Amino acid sequence: MAAPNALYSLIDDRLKRDELQLPGLPETAERVRDATLNPNCNLQDLARIIQHDPALSARLIRLANSAYLGGRSKAESLMQALTRIGLRRIRTLALAMAVEQVFCPKNDIVQEFSADYVRQTREIAAASVIITRHLQQRGIGHRLHQDVALLAGMVSRIGLAPILKLADEFDDSFANPSLINETMKSFGARLGVDVLKHWEFTPNLIRVPHYFRCGRIKLLDDAIVINYCDIVHLASLLTGNAEPDVNAMTVAEYEQREVIPASGFWQEEAIVQDYRDMLETLS
Repeated sequence: MAAPNALYSLIDDRLKRDELQLPGLPETAERVRDATLNPNCNLQDLARIIQHDPALSARLIRLANSAYLGGRSKAESLMQALTRIGLRRIRTLALAMAVEQVFCPKNDIVQEFSADYVRQTREIAAASVIITRHLQQRGIGHRLHQDVALLAGMVSRIGLAPILKLADEFDDSFANPSLINETMKSFGARLGVDVLKHWEFTPNLIRVPHYFRCGRIKLLDDAIVINYCDIVHLASLLTGNAEPDVNAMTVAEYEQREVIPASGFWQEEAIVQDYRDMLETLS
């Protein structure tokens, strides 16, 4: 087995044998999702679940106090934060805030790679929210919700999770950025779809990793039919997190379809500030 292809070959072999272990949804996020399926679930029930996860609790309080939710008074406790977020939104936002917990490598090189992933997905998620708001302000995005756009951005590259897990598990052989990058290009989209299916996500999000690199070139005729796949890919372009691909849609093509205006949308002062505020909220 040639060293440059070792990680690729291992994953390819495990996929063919249906033996590749996919990561589970973070425990607290899964418990929150299960609880919200109960029609009798209330905020107190969710608070009891989330309070055992200090990292998730802190992120939800930070989110509740941000411009994202437009709160005027400061939420001092988890219960106050959940009250501000609202029962209907907690499930989606808890999932979005917890996704990063999937990445807990021990190897220094894999940790660095994981940190880059977290930074990039936060940028994509923040930009996805800004794009969704822009569409809604134009009366186009009535089928879209900024919470779901946020979650879509956070899971757009989740296919990296099983790759990093193996790289960390066999770090003597695979803790190498070039190996990880090459394998991610080959399997990232497929593994991302597999992970989201494993987590029982809805179809509108399961497709996001598949279209992350290229966009829906043949399916996006104009802005009216835009979905979260398009938003996340455009967000990756605007934030510089899209890998070059000759078959991928470009920013100019999104402008031609009137998804965003062809007048320096991403450089507008108000857009820049909104993006920075959203990114700070996720940091």
